[in-house]
Amino acid sequence: MKLVVTGLLCLTLSTLTVADTMSNGIFELINQRLTYMQDVALFKARNHRAVEDLTREKQVLEKALANAQQAGLEPGSITGFFQAQMDAAKAIQYRYRAEWLSASPENKKHRDLASEVRPRLLELGDQIVIKISEYLEAGGTFESDMQKEFDSTVNVTHLSENDKKKIFESLQMIRLLKN
Repeated sequence: MKLVVTGLLCLTLSTLTVADTMSNGIFELINQRLTYMQDVALFKARNHRAVEDLTREKQVLEKALANAQQAGLEPGSITGFFQAQMDAAKAIQYRYRAEWLSASPENKKHRDLASEVRPRLLELGDQIVIKISEYLEAGGTFESDMQKEFDSTVNVTHLSENDKKKIFESLQMIRLLKN
């Protein structure tokens, strides 16, 4: 009997460890994606482009929803997540640009938006969708007690606590497609 209980406990702990690792991997990918916002802000500032580009946002959202559905996620449940990420990305860009009003970023270099940043953002977005799908299919959920881990992992400069809260709450809303 003791062996059975010990075996079940080990199985449960190993399942939790896998789930914890998977969720942390998702959080790390979200953080990586947001780290590119300084490059985006710098490119837009130097090229006199607005931070907000609603046409581009619509394209990104449509592609992301199609990818989410292909990955087995309910598109309606993930729309808020993509919007929260885009809103946070814009907020980060605005905050950088506000910072640069008093200290020009003339000597800062940025990665090329077209050849380097956008392809990497799309790749990271696809990875996030796949990892969320795998995590949910494995029985994982984004519980409220994970918010602290999310907040410590997603720690990009100029990302507010409110931005983090919105992204995490939107993660909690994502559901798998029903068969």
